[in-house]
Amino acid sequence: MRRRIRAWAAGLAALTLALSGCGLLDEGGLSAPDAPAGAETVKIGYLHTIAVDDKLTYGVTEGHFAEQGVNVEAIEFDTGIAVSQALVSGDIDVAIMGGVTSNFPAQGQGRIFMVNSFETATARLYVQGDSGIENVEDLRGKTLALTEGTTADVYLHAALEHAGVDRSDVDIVNATMPNALQAFVSGSVDAVALWVPYDLRLSEGVPDAREIDHAGNYPEAAVADGWIANNGWYEKNPDLVRSLIRGWLASNEAFRADDDALQTVLDASYAGQATLDDLEYQVRFQQDFSNEEWLEKYRNGEVLDVVGQAEQAFVELGGVPEFVPPEDFFDTAPFIETAEEYLDEQQ
Repeated sequence: MRRRIRAWAAGLAALTLALSGCGLLDEGGLSAPDAPAGAETVKIGYLHTIAVDDKLTYGVTEGHFAEQGVNVEAIEFDTGIAVSQALVSGDIDVAIMGGVTSNFPAQGQGRIFMVNSFETATARLYVQGDSGIENVEDLRGKTLALTEGTTADVYLHAALEHAGVDRSDVDIVNATMPNALQAFVSGSVDAVALWVPYDLRLSEGVPDAREIDHAGNYPEAAVADGWIANNGWYEKNPDLVRSLIRGWLASNEAFRADDDALQTVLDASYAGQATLDDLEYQVRFQQDFSNEEWLEKYRNGEVLDVVGQAEQAFVELGGVPEFVPPEDFFDTAPFIETAEEYLDEQQ
């Protein structure tokens, strides 16, 4: 059975303050340096998690996008669904998100033009210490909170299928991830499917919480973090799209060569919310590649395959009406052409 998210009025404000105090719900932001004269502004909404915003943050801070004549106006969001809605409404030009990359664009709402990373094990499953849940099979008859249509949902779908558990046998509470986590900490649900970094402070709110599974156990649960453009903006701004790609390529190259890159990202966007150890922990669960390796993954279709497998999960979950070939909503040509030019210039 499915339950709508309830308003946990008693103690909710205190709970939010407690979580904020431990660094989990602090609001962050990304400040761009002064834009060069004549730079064109691009409003970029992003999910504030390291697998999604690392190259954006580093590239803005180090001036890689500005060098391409782009003034990035970065706007932080809590979930990929929220940033997708802002993209569709035209409030932002470009969105960077996780699992939702394979959702809204497959329905014609946005055009993917670049991948930031592959998330292979960022989604995690935690249970209350006294819940009696030892494995995924034990979720039958239990209450679990997550944000539907996200990386956590793709993971849970794979985990339930492998365990032979029908989704209807689990009482799913759909909420934004901060609210899903609050529900777990308050004891209102037995389990929570989340993504890093929401796990980092979980034990501070629930000392006996236990992690019993994660997405790394299911290769088909991997998702691509993507850069998605508003449809109208994408058609009107092909040169700006290529400038963003060049900025990202420069950022990716410099990031990989800089031993202090994560410290730069921490200082720019995660100060007060995380430690360097936190960020180093998070990047363990994502896959990043050199520009040459990324180019090969575009050429051989691997990026399309990863986007497509997550889309198939959303089709099976009912979030996407029908499967659409990823090449219909993921334009790989600009990245391939721009990366080839960029790499030739570096030789």
